[in-house]
Amino acid sequence: MSTEAGRVAERMAAEGPGRAFTAADFADITSARNAGNVLGRMHARGELARAIRGVYYVPERSELLGAEVPASVDEVVRAVARANKWVIAPAGDAALNALGLDTQVPARHVYVSSGPYKTYSYGPYEIELRHRANRDLLGCSPVTRTIVQALKALGRGGASDEALSALARNLTDEDAETFLEESRGLTSWVAEAAERIWEQRRDG
Repeated sequence: MSTEAGRVAERMAAEGPGRAFTAADFADITSARNAGNVLGRMHARGELARAIRGVYYVPERSELLGAEVPASVDEVVRAVARANKWVIAPAGDAALNALGLDTQVPARHVYVSSGPYKTYSYGPYEIELRHRANRDLLGCSPVTRTIVQALKALGRGGASDEALSALARNLTDEDAETFLEESRGLTSWVAEAAERIWEQRRDG
């Protein structure tokens, strides 16, 4: 194994099973072409699984299920986004699921993205990236992007005290404070929701 190939393998091992990678994740080690070749060879040897074209992961084996557990849809999408330098956030049911407001895993995972419209098939799932270039995507942290998309999925009428209380319980104080600070300048009802979430966290 070459030095570059060894360093690629070491980085993947250090990250652990379930983490998704593309050749772009090893730009500090070698060229994209070389990294792609290394990943392809590791896949051919059965050391990696391929999620979609160009995206690989170290599979995790579940003793309970007696089978390999694939990387999550979110891991795969984030690997694609890193490779293309896109800003993304889960939207719709995927955002609600990410924040614990909906326990059902959607069959179609929708993300908003600063990149072009894209669709991917990954196992039993369909992934859709929808282009957006608005303030609540490009000007906010990942946690705020996800909360905003969850609120949009609920809708203004669905952002009830009960729903906001559930959301507040699933956030950390730091997340709620970040959302409050970054909500200034966003749609007025989203900013109001941020205030109510912060109050819920503050009052315990």
